[in-house]
Amino acid sequence: MNFQERVSKSIKGISDSFRVLLGPGWLTMLADVDAPSILTAMQSGYYTGLAMIPWLILLTIPLYFIQELTIRAALGSGKGMGTLLREVYGNKAAAASLIAMLIIDGAAYVGEYAAISAIGLLFGVPVVISVILVLVFHTVIILMGGSYKRVENVLLAISAFILVYLVAFAVVPIRAQEMYGALLSIFLPSSYSNSLYLTLLAANIGAVIMPWMLYYQQSAIVDKGLRREHYTHERFETVMGAIISETLMIGSLLVGYWLRVKGGVVDGFQSALLSISRIISPYWFIVAAVGMVAAALLAIFVISLGFAYGLSEYFGWPSGLSRRMCEARGFYAFYVVEVVPAALIILFMRDLVNLILGIMVFNAVALAIPTYLLISLVSRRDVVGDYTISRARAIALYVVTTALIIAGIYAIMTTI
Repeated sequence: MNFQERVSKSIKGISDSFRVLLGPGWLTMLADVDAPSILTAMQSGYYTGLAMIPWLILLTIPLYFIQELTIRAALGSGKGMGTLLREVYGNKAAAASLIAMLIIDGAAYVGEYAAISAIGLLFGVPVVISVILVLVFHTVIILMGGSYKRVENVLLAISAFILVYLVAFAVVPIRAQEMYGALLSIFLPSSYSNSLYLTLLAANIGAVIMPWMLYYQQSAIVDKGLRREHYTHERFETVMGAIISETLMIGSLLVGYWLRVKGGVVDGFQSALLSISRIISPYWFIVAAVGMVAAALLAIFVISLGFAYGLSEYFGWPSGLSRRMCEARGFYAFYVVEVVPAALIILFMRDLVNLILGIMVFNAVALAIPTYLLISLVSRRDVVGDYTISRARAIALYVVTTALIIAGIYAIMTTI
């Protein structure tokens, strides 16, 4: 084998490795770190120091194990979540799950547009221009439909920019004593008597798993044409994505913590970025702004695809990016139209920080319907075949999901 052949083989090996790591699981996990989630993590660091880090580490576990159910459901049944819910539980249960997702989607879009609009203003771009640019970009990319891989490659490129928040681990100094205090705080009863701590905890729980994540990953696996032999690869991709996702949240938290130490302000997207410019450097202001815009854009794409998949499957319409627009008109129409109301809201509402925090808290509660139904689906051998989970694991997932929901409800009740 000559040098050129060895180089070609090495490049092919690297390409194959990336194909294993990057796909529906990776995009779902990176879209999970959207702009409101980054702001929530920054506010957590700003107001509670490092106290949320142990929780963010722990939340990696349910994030992976709940999302892993979508792999089992997709490969075991060959169907998207919307189709499975309708066929197994009937139209009412499927509709209830979709309605819960629609509410979350609408609120999430507002948060994403708020982030992009606020950042645009810092660069002298009017809100209306930012909104129009996002709508156009969102629509143009979907015109590339007819090839799932073509659209996925664009989304993978966007996801790469979100990784800039990993730099926080190199920029922000952390002392061992501070980390020990953070680890200890999770066991202190006094932490849970603090209403702000509870609100931020619930917001971080709500930022971990959202209904659209379940719909998107399951349907995207089917749309991409993954088969049983891809099961191990997809699980590995998902666990790596879960680890990176929560690591990015911790990185964002460290930024907020450092801004507090140095006298910065984190009461919104603009104040956080301006503080980064003043305290860290103007260069990192640009890097952080680009990362946050990328996070918002990726989330808008994945959320709207998740709903378009779910709704089309509910009505039994042809769906998927592997189909051309003329073959799946309903799928593409809902993808394009769903984001418009949120874009209009942004033109009239500007101060959305409290709303965004409330959205994150509400996510922890709205997760109930689709997650309980998904656990039940993957517990049935007649639905997913060999991919069924054990009774013990199903019970554990029910308990964990219920605990997350109770935490969200408790935080809401203590802050009213």
